[in-house]
This record gives sequence, structure tokens and C-alpha cells, in this order.
Amino acid sequence: MQTITQLTQHSYFTNCAEVSDENFNLLTQQQQTQLTQAERAFVITFLADTLASLTAINAECVTDENEDYFVRLADALEVMQNLQMLYDTADEDTAVFSFTLADAGAALCSYDTEYRECIAEQFEDECDNNAKLAKQTFNTSADYSTLALRVLCSY
Repeated sequence: MQTITQLTQHSYFTNCAEVSDENFNLLTQQQQTQLTQAERAFVITFLADTLASLTAINAECVTDENEDYFVRLADALEVMQNLQMLYDTADEDTAVFSFTLADAGAALCSYDTEYRECIAEQFEDECDNNAKLAKQTFNTSADYSTLALRVLCSY
């Protein structure tokens, strides 16, 4: 996937485009709607890793005698529901996910708490890390430099 060079780079994540309406509008129609299987797998893995992390935090609450409640239970339940929503698009016979950028955006942005900003920033960070790695390995199966832009602006 080709990246447009005039996109404004993120001020902190140096390998990714800034998530903004202006940048999204600079993408071609194809770039605004295309989501490769490698990118879908990345979104699934990101959500699964996030769920595992939240589960570990909640498990610590059980064993910590200073905790009176679960810290991230609602967030973990929402991430699990969103992961299930994306899993429901899987075609088991062809090993293909069919969820769209809008579906991925909903899975990352539909939270009704401050967690929405937290998970979006974590997603941008992971896209930035993968964009840097993709440059080093010449991996072209996914455009991580614009993935956060495309996913988060599609919601």
C-alpha cells in the first residue's frame, strides 16, 4: 500500500501519520477503505493482547488484599465484546476476516469511558512500532504508517 508523502506526521509517534480529518482526507478513496488481512490480523492481535493485559490487572486485584474492587473489569468486558464482534466476521473455511475499517474503528473507539482515549493511543503506539519494523524489514503486507489514521477516522 502506498503512503502519501504530504501527510502530517504525528508529533510523538514518528513513524505514523497524525490522526486527523485533514490527513484522512489526503488519502485516496482506495486507501480510505482498504484493510488488508495482515492489518486485520494486527487489529485482532492488538485487541487480544489488550484483553490479556486487562485480565492480568483484574487478576491482581483478586490477590491484592489492598484492593476492594476490580480496576479494569468494565474495560476488559468491553474489549472482549469488541474482539468477539470482529471474530464473528471470520470465515473458518478460508481463514479470512471480513470486518471493515469502520468495524475496527468501533472495536477501538466505542468505549464510553476515558478508556477510549487510552486504547486509541496504545493502538497508535503499536502501529508506530510496527511501521518502524516494517521499514527495517521491507514488509509491505500492511501500511502501519496510516493504519491508526484509517481505523480511528473510520469510526
